[in-house]
Amino acid sequence: MKRIALLTFALAMAGCSSTTIKNLDLLQPMPLARSEVMPSPAELSGGMPRVVVFEAEDGDIELARKARVGGTIASELEKQLASTYVELVDRKLASKLRQELALAEMQGKAEYQGEQVADYAILGVVSQAAVGSFFSEGQQYVDKKGNVITIPPACRYEGRIEGSVRIYKMPSMRPLATEALDGVVSSSEETRTGRCSLGTSGADQFARQAATRAVARLRTNLQNHFAPTGYVIEQRGNEDQVVVKITLGSRHGLKEGDTVEITNSVRSINPLTNQITVETAPLGTARVSNLITSETAWIIIDKELADRIRIGQPVRPRYKKGFFE
Repeated sequence: MKRIALLTFALAMAGCSSTTIKNLDLLQPMPLARSEVMPSPAELSGGMPRVVVFEAEDGDIELARKARVGGTIASELEKQLASTYVELVDRKLASKLRQELALAEMQGKAEYQGEQVADYAILGVVSQAAVGSFFSEGQQYVDKKGNVITIPPACRYEGRIEGSVRIYKMPSMRPLATEALDGVVSSSEETRTGRCSLGTSGADQFARQAATRAVARLRTNLQNHFAPTGYVIEQRGNEDQVVVKITLGSRHGLKEGDTVEITNSVRSINPLTNQITVETAPLGTARVSNLITSETAWIIIDKELADRIRIGQPVRPRYKKGFFE
């Protein structure tokens, strides 16, 4: 009886978390009011943002300069961004922009006046680069089962990179986000001599591997920073299920089971300046169903959220960090 009860519970939970819409035609259209802030024609076009990634500054750290850590960081950032909804711009086409960003950091220059080759720019800075080696003497111990475990003497090697990556919005050159870089790699090899040395090439390699690891830890944050934005266009439902159609599809990287966040935008007036600003707040999350086309998808929402859905509300994918990030 206990096994049957557990099976019944598991099936019930599976039904609750299902992303399947069996028959869309059986779901009744639900009238929607317009959002207080509707998307502009440019926002509705859904074009890929253009992103340029510059070589990270080595911070006058000799190891970072010799190992070309700045180039490694830039290349790895481009690899991570390749899986997002962006268009990568060749950094050679934006050399003037690179100079202007440096001036903006030092002098607080307001806006980039050159050719608009990118919508976003990314620049990293290395604040620490270190490698090391040490000898670990062998040892023996007895485990819980009485087995004798022998750990042979070995050389231990480690590399570490620290720094930051900053994302700028163009042409304002306004910093949007700063992400910390922190990567550590290590390895070991058995030895009987007690002499452990990386050498110049080994040290450079460990520094680059640590840089690669540091950027890999930013994968989810980069995905969320550059997640495409779609908008609510339709809602249907019945007693069992409520679904919403959005202007994101497989072309934007969406797939069944993905989590998306619905937000609500409202206008707010500052009583001191009478200036109107737009404030955006999370409304709730939903899961992408099995009904996906290149340009659109149906998402499954909680029924409690149905009365708060409006045409034109922004929707963006939301990604969770993996175990090693």
